Amino acid sequence: MFIYMALTVGTSSLAYRIWLLIKRSFSSQQYKITSSKKAVYINGMSSSFPPNCYRQTQMRDMFIKNYCGGEQHIIPKDLDFINRVFSAAMIETCYVNLPEDQLFMRMQREQYTEYVKKTKLAMACQSARNAIKNSNGLQIHQITHIVFGTMTGTIGAPSMDIHISKELGLNPNVKRLNVESMGCLTGFRLTGLCRDISLESENNVVLLIVCDIRSALGNQLTPFIPMESIDKSNVIISALFRDACGAAIFSQKTSNTICNVIDHRCAIIDNTLELGRLKEFNDSSIHLYLDKQLPYAVFDYLPNLVNSLLKEYDIDIKICQFAVHTGGPKIIRGIEKCLNLDEEQLCASWYVMINYGNLSGSSNLVVLEHFCRWKYSSIKPTCKNIIFPKDFNQYKYIVGLSFGPGIAVECVLFQL
Repeated sequence: MFIYMALTVGTSSLAYRIWLLIKRSFSSQQYKITSSKKAVYINGMSSSFPPNCYRQTQMRDMFIKNYCGGEQHIIPKDLDFINRVFSAAMIETCYVNLPEDQLFMRMQREQYTEYVKKTKLAMACQSARNAIKNSNGLQIHQITHIVFGTMTGTIGAPSMDIHISKELGLNPNVKRLNVESMGCLTGFRLTGLCRDISLESENNVVLLIVCDIRSALGNQLTPFIPMESIDKSNVIISALFRDACGAAIFSQKTSNTICNVIDHRCAIIDNTLELGRLKEFNDSSIHLYLDKQLPYAVFDYLPNLVNSLLKEYDIDIKICQFAVHTGGPKIIRGIEKCLNLDEEQLCASWYVMINYGNLSGSSNLVVLEHFCRWKYSSIKPTCKNIIFPKDFNQYKYIVGLSFGPGIAVECVLFQL
């Protein structure tokens, strides 16, 4: 029925294009057989962030002042909870487009949508231009496909992919896809899709952009009532979620290669549908619920997924770096433990989380870009409390892992 609906509205329709992309994405096993001599590379990458840098203590203080109305309105045990959560997040700095006095200030729906759209467009174009520049040879007119992803979705048209295409000056015939609401796994889910599109033709050059303004959740929190128990979910998301954009260019071209995208796996974990939920209310408040059991469902599922993938390609896990979604210290530590990894194998994930925060789906590309940049640069990173490899060249592969509502898991295998 879906195919019939697509054909009845014409082959240029959005439905038909989505059907083709889904068909390609679900045919990865076929590509592995028929395209064994083909390889897909990332030719250029870039990360970008909003202009305003804040310490985590500033974010906490403005949450107390702007959302709660000051310490005098907070129950003492809740004030203690706020201090502990903002500290336990282990974020030192982060980047937000809003000035300090507007952090966690309530926005009307139209104000919120205009703010996130404007910020996403600016960051997306900055990341895309830098990724093209970093490709050392690819030209903007060579881009045949653009895929844009975000969890910071809004209702409106034209969609963000069209705005970006016009701002960048892409060919008007560029094939476009705009993906929203897939959560913190967006970057690696779309990486798998871009790989599939690139395998279709040696002429395909795919620009992927994933951008999230997740700190804006703090401007749409459910109302705080003075001297009543605070919603702990509101505290947690305000302490964790921040903003960033990542971009990458995929093709079969070998003129400049950062890494090879070998394989992509995805799965939905059974009996986890209610562990993560996002809901919008009539007053435009947005509430995110994350169950305490969510991380443990991921930790139980991952070993079999990762180990079977590496076994299939005869890869030793000890020569793999892991680019993990920066969901928080509990997520990164739990993955380190369940996969029996050394701490340095997660160095880029720790670095991005501490210096930028939980970046939702954009974190996938940002973490990957950081390690790749370090590996090919003579300047190596430093950050207290993070163990970095003494020799970056000992790592030959990167395993990308991300998770989102469902609970769904994305796993991408890259070769350096």
